[in-house]
Amino acid sequence: MLVAVVALLVAGTGMVLIPRDSGTPPAVPFSEMARVVALEDTLLLRESAAKLADMPAPDTGNSTLGNAVTLLTTHAQALQGPHAAAPRATSSGGSATADQESAATPTSRTSFLAGLADSGRKRLDDAREADGGIARLLAAVGTAQLLQAERLAAKWQLPMPQQPTAAGTKAPAATPLAASCPSASPTPEPTSATTDTALAAVVRSQQEAIYVYQVALKRLDASNSAAAAKYLQMHEVLLQQAESLTSANCADTPPGEAGYQLPEQFAQDPAAFLGSVELASLPRLGDLVALSTDETRTWAVDGLLAAARRSAAWGAPLPALPGLMLDAGELPSLPTPTTTPTSTSNGG
Repeated sequence: MLVAVVALLVAGTGMVLIPRDSGTPPAVPFSEMARVVALEDTLLLRESAAKLADMPAPDTGNSTLGNAVTLLTTHAQALQGPHAAAPRATSSGGSATADQESAATPTSRTSFLAGLADSGRKRLDDAREADGGIARLLAAVGTAQLLQAERLAAKWQLPMPQQPTAAGTKAPAATPLAASCPSASPTPEPTSATTDTALAAVVRSQQEAIYVYQVALKRLDASNSAAAAKYLQMHEVLLQQAESLTSANCADTPPGEAGYQLPEQFAQDPAAFLGSVELASLPRLGDLVALSTDETRTWAVDGLLAAARRSAAWGAPLPALPGLMLDAGELPSLPTPTTTPTSTSNGG
């Protein structure tokens, strides 16, 4: 009764009741939190890589570390929010506490390698749960950081920290019952970005890869044919998985082509062309990461990492953000780090 009386009073007088602020800040969305944490981790790793590169110790691999600094700089630029704040400098001009912590935990190749690998895996894990655009960005950052850690481990002859098990060996189960699919809806435009169109693009990329690998096996030398045979089997499994996911998403699987026109590059260097085929699949998998959820998203994230590894194995130049079509040179620069002068006693 009281509620009704209050409602009548408000309606009659035109008053607007504004609830009192509880003082509790709104919860930060998971995607934004994942982006912020990724940025913080990347900035710390970038600083560690720069310190390692400046060390005068022999055989430090400064050129490789320089590449890592460049990669991490690109990642930090991409991970900046719309209102990026200047990061605090920790190497100089910072607080005494920060300087003491830095001196107590000197940077080493082993610790940097562990941090880089952990960051890559964390980004990939978060990509499975984040919103579309952030998920694709996190998957790209995580893939690049994990592969960079693997390259450094091989160069430094150090064990890869917590080597993950191979992903993508089990095909996801298709949904056999039509009743589980949504009711009929208009067919999306061919150019629209949907889970169905992204899955169709991935299916086509696997179909093409299988054809190219089959033809390449007849032209490769012995040193490359074994790897090509192994990757051909992987693509055959991946095609089955992609078709299964397409059925589970209640979409039609695109038919395979009878053959593909191969360019002159293939005849000149079949191994290099296989690398370009793997490289071309990365944006399609990145699209699927952004446009899918749940089991399909997980499969796409794992597939992006595996495709990037195959690209690198054939010597293809990986972009700084695998799965993203962007020019790293167009990313905004990082803000200049701010410094906090330490207070000193002058006897006054």
